[in-house]
Amino acid sequence: MPSKLITTWSEHDSAVQEILDLSSAALLVFDESLSPLKLERRARIAALQRLLSARQAATRLTFVVQKPDFVRQYSPQLMELLTIYSPTLTILQAPPHLDSLKDSLLIADSRHALVRFHRDHPRARLIIDDSEEVAPYQQRFEEILGEGGDPLSPTTLGL
Repeated sequence: MPSKLITTWSEHDSAVQEILDLSSAALLVFDESLSPLKLERRARIAALQRLLSARQAATRLTFVVQKPDFVRQYSPQLMELLTIYSPTLTILQAPPHLDSLKDSLLIADSRHALVRFHRDHPRARLIIDDSEEVAPYQQRFEEILGEGGDPLSPTTLGL
């Protein structure tokens, strides 16, 4: 299937669900805050839980966010999954020197991807079942991940 250009938020929303449904072992996400992905929706949490509970050795979900406050404050179900399925699920805060990056990546199984070109706009590219087309975005994610970051803790520290 050739890649498809996404131009509206409703198309973007449908594409996110499609990628989550297609994911069977690995999910890589780079986003400013995860807010546009609406991961707290019932179907999306169910897709993540299905993926995490499969207990395959290769199962790995890695999220890199630039601003983790949204995840901490408005994503209780995702934080609960982090508590239950850590270290299979990892959420990292990107280092500050990556704050200038404006794109967003959602990559499933190195074969499917949703690449939003700018975090403020819905314009994106949907790639289904094409590992060659996904490869440069996979490499970009690995480079972002290679820059390091601080893991989000599923528990609140303090007194």
